[in-house]
Amino acid sequence: MKVLFVADDKSSRRPRRAGPERKPRQAYSAKQLERLEAEFKLDKYLSVSKRMELSKALGLTEVQIKTWFQNRRTKWKKQLTSRLKIAQRQGLFPGQIFAHTPQAYSLLNPYAYAPLGCVFAPVSSSQTN
Repeated sequence: MKVLFVADDKSSRRPRRAGPERKPRQAYSAKQLERLEAEFKLDKYLSVSKRMELSKALGLTEVQIKTWFQNRRTKWKKQLTSRLKIAQRQGLFPGQIFAHTPQAYSLLNPYAYAPLGCVFAPVSSSQTN
């Protein structure tokens, strides 16, 4: 049995540049996350007015809201790319989707897609007229 030791002390970290102290990491409540996820499901990008509204409603700063959405879009993009690669391995998409072509990039661009359910909806190969 192998045992993996992980250094968890601050001495193993890269030193931080001199500058103003950072705020501690924000721990979002279940209510805040639920509302943020619901808004993200409706729209991947927030308007300034919507960001202000969420800020007041959730008791977070506008910067926290903006940062949460940036991080969530990054996570969403990674999830979509991963699902598309799995679908390609299963033969649901041709291999050239992952080539380095403008067409392939547009297929992998999550901002050009409808929700994931649409991407994986069953497609009938036979058409009747």
